[in-house]
Amino acid sequence: MSWLAAWVGWVTRHAGVSMVMLLTITAASVWVAVTQFKINSDLGELIDQQTEWRTHFDHFENQFPDLVRTAVVVVRSPSLDQLEQATAKILTALHAQPDQFTAIAAPGSEAFFRDHALLYLDFAELDDMTDRLAEAQPWLTAVAEDPSLRSILQLLADGLQAAPPEQPPEGFSRVVELLAGSALTHADGGIGRISWTDELFTLDAPRYQLIYLKAQSVDGVRVSDAQIVQGLRALLAGLHLPADVEVRLAGEIALQHEEIEAAVSGVALAGWLSLALLFLVLLVGVRSVKIIVATFSMLAIGVVWTSAYAMLAVGEYNTLSLVFIVMFFGLGVDFALHFSLRFQEAINRGSAEVSGALVDSTRSVGRAISLCTLTTGIGFLGFWPTAYQGLADLGVISAGGMVVAWLLTFTYLPAFYALAGAPRAHQMDLPTSERVVGVLVRHRRTVIAVVLLLGAVAAAVASRASFDYSVLALKDPEAESMRALRELQDEGLSTDYQLFVVTQDAASVSAVAALPTVSEVRTPADVLPEAQVEKAFVLEDLQGLLYSALAPPRQLAPPSAAELRQGLLALAAQLPAPSTHSGVSAVSQARLADGLRAVTALDDAGLLAWQVAVVDNLQQELQWLSRALAVTPVTYDQLPLSVRQRLHSPDGEALVVIRPSEDIAAVQALSAFITEVRGQIPAATGRPVIEWGVGQIVIEAFLDALLFAVVGISLVLWLSLRRLRSVGMILLPLALTAVCAFAVSVLISMPLNMANILVLPLIFGLGVDNGIHVVDRYLGEGDVDHLIHSSTPRAVLLSTMTTIGAFAALSFSPHAGTASIGLLLTVSVAFLLVFTIFLLPVLLARVDQARLTGP
Repeated sequence: MSWLAAWVGWVTRHAGVSMVMLLTITAASVWVAVTQFKINSDLGELIDQQTEWRTHFDHFENQFPDLVRTAVVVVRSPSLDQLEQATAKILTALHAQPDQFTAIAAPGSEAFFRDHALLYLDFAELDDMTDRLAEAQPWLTAVAEDPSLRSILQLLADGLQAAPPEQPPEGFSRVVELLAGSALTHADGGIGRISWTDELFTLDAPRYQLIYLKAQSVDGVRVSDAQIVQGLRALLAGLHLPADVEVRLAGEIALQHEEIEAAVSGVALAGWLSLALLFLVLLVGVRSVKIIVATFSMLAIGVVWTSAYAMLAVGEYNTLSLVFIVMFFGLGVDFALHFSLRFQEAINRGSAEVSGALVDSTRSVGRAISLCTLTTGIGFLGFWPTAYQGLADLGVISAGGMVVAWLLTFTYLPAFYALAGAPRAHQMDLPTSERVVGVLVRHRRTVIAVVLLLGAVAAAVASRASFDYSVLALKDPEAESMRALRELQDEGLSTDYQLFVVTQDAASVSAVAALPTVSEVRTPADVLPEAQVEKAFVLEDLQGLLYSALAPPRQLAPPSAAELRQGLLALAAQLPAPSTHSGVSAVSQARLADGLRAVTALDDAGLLAWQVAVVDNLQQELQWLSRALAVTPVTYDQLPLSVRQRLHSPDGEALVVIRPSEDIAAVQALSAFITEVRGQIPAATGRPVIEWGVGQIVIEAFLDALLFAVVGISLVLWLSLRRLRSVGMILLPLALTAVCAFAVSVLISMPLNMANILVLPLIFGLGVDNGIHVVDRYLGEGDVDHLIHSSTPRAVLLSTMTTIGAFAALSFSPHAGTASIGLLLTVSVAFLLVFTIFLLPVLLARVDQARLTGP
């Protein structure tokens, strides 16, 4: 590498000029990296999908565009009244921002379904509702005749004074508690509103409303996921909804945005953590401030250059290629350490001139680092020609990053050391490794036999590895959108993870309901209530039972504030009442008395406002009840237009929804669901099918990348070394590492996924570096003894430890895909370290110099 040595010589002679040029390029790179920064997590854009199943999905999207790429606001509350109010409030706020949100729909909140709610109850629920309305009939009739607080007070007075055989109305004690709480709250400055909706229609299960929306397009450019989610969060935070109302974001937009958030925060966390581990390793292993400063500054410049290159060459990061920012720490430090320790070794041998030592170091290690750059770049570029654009981008960015690391190693480091001076002398070899290797060499037959047995067992275990193609496996399971998705699935509510069929004959799809993996098939006709005629008879009977409340024979004029105050004081004076037949405890009666006295201290406006808070909702429910009991069986054409548009396309095709019977977060259940349904209906589509199909593409891309990496690296090694035995010895530790790493993934139940599947090609791309350095130094020194006493084992150990630190830091990422990459790469690099430092010298010891250098 005489030309490379000549370049380093020029840099050292013009160190100041070189450093100024490097820093100028770095400043320009910072501007490019910051101003052009972009992240894409859209699976449809990251993978080329020219297939039949994609055609079916595109047809679904064309017919029902409002059902694809949506955000879902999940509103949950045990209070039906608060749920309806919160939903209405959110919808009003969303419609007020048409520049951000479009296709806003909340089918469950349509007035049609509220008015026909009794028809949608099953018979058991309808019987329960009938019993509760019958119990409330005296209260409903009293308020219908006198829609004021006066009627409530009279009912309370009568109930408290009831004596045998008379009894107060059912639920009397509950009304006392409600009125007491409302009075005290209102007197303290609150509203004190009583929700009779919840008292009459309370169910044990939480209630949900789902609000769907899409991103608005501005001048043909869709508002980004980040803007949508941030806008929704700001909007919801400004509404100040009641504490009992829980609002979460779900849907594709929220899932993708939170995946990016997790990926970015994970990379930031991993970056700082890897830097801390890197500093610790260098501090213990190198013990030279100059080398540590040189290494860290080179890494900082390299990350900036690579980020600028990524924006110029690719135009964006994705959730996979973003990982390279952290990976660069592990890869860049490898080059820096080998060069710096070889430089320090030259200083230890007595080279007085820094420039000469740098040139000698380049002659010694230049070929190995250049070969590592080429082989690792080939390993990364194996992703480039695949159909998985996410991996292809990672390959292009990473290969460019390797060139950046190579360039800085032979430009920035020589300029730095020429200006800063040589590091202090320090012991280069690893005495402990010498003793361990000595023992292993003496028992090399046993060692080789054990390794071969280990490889065979690991290969058998690794053969059971599985692949999880669901993108849910990449996401933070504790993210808001993921928790909302799991909850909606548990409740059997609509999510993106169900199958859709767009068809002219919806009835023909119903046959798949018999499949064990299917829990429900919903056609447009299923939106209508069941057994409408039978339920209509029940409602007719209930209408007769509540006739006095629905059509009161009289209606009194509202009382004045003075009359109300007098009635309140009169009732308060009777409390606690002596009768125990009311079933109301003395404590509750005393609390009611305190509340009544407190509200009488308010002015007339405050007192009348409390009357509204108590009676208004009950009047609204009476009006609703009058409508709900008067309904007749409905037809499909009577459904709201907004609902019918989500069930039938403009072309007249119907949308059939097929829901799974199992939790499809488990990929085995998801695969069975897709396979069974598509076995009968090949046109079934949806996000699960897209992910399933993409998974097949990813596996093909992975195999192509692996083949490219192995063949390409082997060819480069042979052309460079011209020794098949040397090539075999470099590749053997890689093969052992691959099977052992995947065996570990099986043992810890960590399947391959859309992210960590890239690890196997990376093992060959990254792991080949250590073997190259060891074999190249062995060829230069001539025997294992001189190899062990050189700086190479220490450089391999330290660079591998820093690489392990970088990848281990990734494993702490909240992005599950990134974390799995970090964990699997950490395991892989650890195996590489063991096989390179201990096994490779044992293999080299079996080959004498003459045979190794022969043809």
